[in-house]
Amino acid sequence: MTGIIERTIGPIDALLAREDREAIATFHPGETNHARTAWILSYTGVSNEPRVLRQAWSLSRRGWNVVVAGFDGHSPRPPEWSFVRLADHARSSAPAFRASLRLQRGLGRLLYSCGGPSPAVQFGARLYYFALPGWRQNHREILRIADGQPHLRGSLVIAHDFHTCPPAAMLAEKWNAAFLVDCHEYGRGQYMDDPQWVKDGRLFASAIQDDYLARADAVTTVCDGIAELLNREQKLQRPVVTVRSMPFNQPQAFRPTGDAVTVLYHGILSADRGLEEAVESLKLWHPRFRLVLRGSGEAPVIERLRHIAHRNGVGDRLVIEPPVPFDRIVPSANAADIGYFVQHDFSPQKRFTLPNKFFEYVMAGLALCVADLPEMARIVERYRLGRLVAKANPAVIAETINALSREQIDSLKRASLAAASELNWEIEQNILLDLVEDIVARKAG
Repeated sequence: MTGIIERTIGPIDALLAREDREAIATFHPGETNHARTAWILSYTGVSNEPRVLRQAWSLSRRGWNVVVAGFDGHSPRPPEWSFVRLADHARSSAPAFRASLRLQRGLGRLLYSCGGPSPAVQFGARLYYFALPGWRQNHREILRIADGQPHLRGSLVIAHDFHTCPPAAMLAEKWNAAFLVDCHEYGRGQYMDDPQWVKDGRLFASAIQDDYLARADAVTTVCDGIAELLNREQKLQRPVVTVRSMPFNQPQAFRPTGDAVTVLYHGILSADRGLEEAVESLKLWHPRFRLVLRGSGEAPVIERLRHIAHRNGVGDRLVIEPPVPFDRIVPSANAADIGYFVQHDFSPQKRFTLPNKFFEYVMAGLALCVADLPEMARIVERYRLGRLVAKANPAVIAETINALSREQIDSLKRASLAAASELNWEIEQNILLDLVEDIVARKAG
């Protein structure tokens, strides 16, 4: 079956190759003073993607040239990077080209929908992947620029999540480089609140992961819970290594809690983060508390949050702010009193959440008010950092917030400042760097 499909796709690929001639991405050279080069691929705004920034920072200071491929972000780009700037959108194509892509996607879906880790399923997922205009374009442009920079031949290629695995794996194979996949998310269960994704997208994500995680020299992820799932479900060359999403060490001053108490959520403002329940609960909070939501999000989501606040008569106690530059996240958070993150537990992805914001709140010296989910709860209880919320219910949230006195908040703030001396990237980075040295040496040997 696979052989028949491959022969069928040949003429389509010839058409796609003709359509793909125009260059889209741009290359911005950085410092290239070192003997070894690492490529980091992420389909995000990389200048404000914390895990990309921290990896690149650590590798650069360990003596690597660093090439980052991704999209522009809202923060300044580090000057030491060599940067492959990918186009934000796929360029418009001729009707015949779009029709060919639709046919290729249909054939790919037919194969990967069979499920399971078979070669035909994985071939179908690759077929579908390369018929997605944006990802096809990114893949082609990354390889084009890599070919044009022979002095930046990589010894290490890092793919961020499954989206970037195909070009990363191809570069690693071409250069005989170490191939590392960094899983920010639990790909098999990332969008379990979306019925269409559960029906179709989950099969696609699983097939890509089954294919490429088995090829990787190492896989890292953000917490032990996801690591255990991946170890159990994936065929891997070695056990997954947990590298937690900790911020750079930016010690902050203790700021006593005043008469008004600020509860801060920062991060993506999306419908699946439990923010509607937080705003709904605001009417039950003691008047001394106010809620600040800081981040970017789709206009309908933000409008919905404002509507809930105004409907409940607490519009003056809700502040929605744009994100701040990456290097201002922690200092800006220090102006608040309580770091908040309470979401629903409806999938392993949500259950094992251990996000950047959790550790940023700690570094900022905030009391924590977070969901009673295993990864966050373990750290909160170990360091006595705050209060756990049993479920994302407005009444339960309000009860937890209202029970915090100013004296208790100050005590928890001091505990966070003490814990920050351990929970920072300068310490956590050694796990990643030791792993990198091991897989690169094994590949070279």
